[in-house]
Amino acid sequence: MAEYASDGDAELLTLQEAADRLRVHYMTAYRWVRRGELPAFKAGGRLRVRAGDLDRFLADREVDVALPSLAPGRTDWPTHVDRLTELLLQGSGVEAGGLVRKVVADGAPVGEVYINLLAPALHRVGAEWAAGRIGIAHEHRATAITAGIMARLGDNFRRRGPRRGVAVTLTLPGDEHGLGSAMVADFLRAGGYDVHHLGSGVGIEDLRSFLEVVPVDVVAVSLTVIDVDVDLLRSLVQEVRADHPDTVVVIGGQGATDELGEATGAVHVVELADLAARLYSVADV
Repeated sequence: MAEYASDGDAELLTLQEAADRLRVHYMTAYRWVRRGELPAFKAGGRLRVRAGDLDRFLADREVDVALPSLAPGRTDWPTHVDRLTELLLQGSGVEAGGLVRKVVADGAPVGEVYINLLAPALHRVGAEWAAGRIGIAHEHRATAITAGIMARLGDNFRRRGPRRGVAVTLTLPGDEHGLGSAMVADFLRAGGYDVHHLGSGVGIEDLRSFLEVVPVDVVAVSLTVIDVDVDLLRSLVQEVRADHPDTVVVIGGQGATDELGEATGAVHVVELADLAARLYSVADV
């Protein structure tokens, strides 16, 4: 790394100070410097980072679609959730898509649409099925309509800039509710990851075989049921790390807890909007 004079008017940070502002370990920031992602230079024998370069680095990695709205309360989420749930239960796919498009056109970030509209509506549909008020066919129809809406919104999550790594998204074997992992896949794409979305129905041995061909940095497991098979999840984590010890295994969803993460060796992420930032903080530590 070349040594050169710095601009005396620019705020200079040590690499440790830069890491503190990024909320990552020193070695994570150092690896970003070594890879040329975070500009730095030597001054007085120490690595320095210009504050402006750090701000640009952060801006490049912002998941814009997941940021809170600039005007809190601008979107009437409860009303939209009520309406979307009604449309999904009726099987009104065209009207449901139109509702979501209007919410986005009115200024709601697409990430918030996932978190504050699509996910709650799907949970309500699932609750209707669990209570026996609708059949599985109605639940599947609502899921298919939502999947179509997500497919049209997906390009909003793709961004330019340096890649953070490669990720796989899937559900735990036996969990057939794949939309949650599809949402995770989109948020990972927004965070700079190349994503292989495997969905549901992939066994642990099949996953291990896949990882032998496609090395990844992150395996994100969506847990949509509350009664998670702890031994099965622990086995999945162990199989992933058997040949790839540095791979981060992330869990999220209704069945994920901090205690489950500690018991299985996975990282629990509560909010989708925090996913990319949480991965920055645990990567390369």
